[in-house]
Amino acid sequence: MIIYPAIDIINGECVRLTKGNYDLKKKYSPDPEAVAMRWKNCGAAWLHIVDLDGAKTGQLKNLEIAAKIKKTTGLKVQYGGGIRSVESIEAALSMEIDRVILGTGILEDNDFLEKVCQNYLGRFIISLDFDNEGKIYAHGWQSKTDLNIFKYFTDNKFLKIDEFIITDISRDGTLTGTDTEIIEKVLNLSSAKFIVAGGVTNISDIIELKKLESQGVSGVIIGKALYEETINLKDALAVAEGGPA
Repeated sequence: MIIYPAIDIINGECVRLTKGNYDLKKKYSPDPEAVAMRWKNCGAAWLHIVDLDGAKTGQLKNLEIAAKIKKTTGLKVQYGGGIRSVESIEAALSMEIDRVILGTGILEDNDFLEKVCQNYLGRFIISLDFDNEGKIYAHGWQSKTDLNIFKYFTDNKFLKIDEFIITDISRDGTLTGTDTEIIEKVLNLSSAKFIVAGGVTNISDIIELKKLESQGVSGVIIGKALYEETINLKDALAVAEGGPA
């Protein structure tokens, strides 16, 4: 199981939102690169970087910062937020980003999803953001779609896509713990692997998600818990690797 420290960026600064609400933004650092080095020094192998400006506008606003972080740290980077076209995928990959995170674009355009699967397999990951009723959101969590995450995996087999990010936005940024019941429900619908996000609060959450590794949990994204220091990243990495906290 891989731990992905999250770096969310607005106007070039490292921030965290609560339940995806841009009005509930809290700034943690004016220097995302320094934050990335902090996570590297703790032992992280991957970073989860989200361009929140891009997610809201559909334009890549902070790609250069992500690319600089990649170059400076040498860590693997998955980057998303506003990537809704082949051109934006190419722009990110040309900056040495390891894989792009796709959400709104593939939800709204089946032709785009087909092109991505044909040309970029292994270089992208689909991120599905849902509320406590399973409703999927798009456009940086600003708009609710007619899609339901449970029906999504029932209707779509995704034979060539073997890993997804799933985020429980009703818990994201709340520090209220993960809802393993809803996560297990998703796991039971697909043979794919899942990187889980939303509500991770303390080391017990990591321990419980580690127990679901054999059912398909391949990774955990940790955001606010790292910044508020309710989780020590070194402890989380130890649990993920199978050792004690």
